[in-house]
Amino acid sequence: MVEAVTIGRATLYCGDCVEIMQHVEKVDAVITDPPFFHPVQHYVNARNAAPAKKTLSDLSALKHFFRVVADGIDCVLKDDGSLYWFCDGQSYGASFEAVYPHFKKVRPLIWDKCVSFNGYTWRHQHELIVWGERHLCPRIPTGDGDIIKFRSVPIKERVHPAQKPVAMLEALVQKTPENGTVFDPFMGSASTGVAALQQGRNFIGVEMDRSYFDIACKRIEQAQRQGDLFIEGAAV
Repeated sequence: MVEAVTIGRATLYCGDCVEIMQHVEKVDAVITDPPFFHPVQHYVNARNAAPAKKTLSDLSALKHFFRVVADGIDCVLKDDGSLYWFCDGQSYGASFEAVYPHFKKVRPLIWDKCVSFNGYTWRHQHELIVWGERHLCPRIPTGDGDIIKFRSVPIKERVHPAQKPVAMLEALVQKTPENGTVFDPFMGSASTGVAALQQGRNFIGVEMDRSYFDIACKRIEQAQRQGDLFIEGAAV
């Protein structure tokens, strides 16, 4: 069962985004971080036995999931809209393949987190963003470089394991039309929604997990109150 909550300039849905996207109004931009799970690791019974050989067919479940999501985004996004789709190096190929048929231009952006995380040899310090422009997107003569640097949210401060910094999301939102609508079909704790409201945009978000949906509602309510206070202060 789908639940919908409207909070000021934001509408939040608790449910399956694939189902909900069939009924969402057309939006100006999609900024989202879909789960880019990795293929299941092969297990062997004997400790010293050689591991099973990996093949690209291991990615089939992920590629199918991404295609379904991309098809839904295609139905929701305006012909002059844009897409920002977070992924990593291992899932970029499947992400690109899913997004490519629906956009005039598809390019990778790099989010430099400014700090590396636990690991060996080469430690993880960045994520990729699949950036797509629709065929009627206006041409912008100049812009920013394709590497954006924002420190990631400290683990102890996160309310969602994949939480993105609001300041970084605001930088993406600023590239969308003023007073437009930003959509996130995997909103998690609604950091994209907070960024959209703080930049004067409307927001539509979908989250399947009830606990994160409740957190998202609280964060959007807080962002909406802060926005109202700013408007009232400016009118004095």
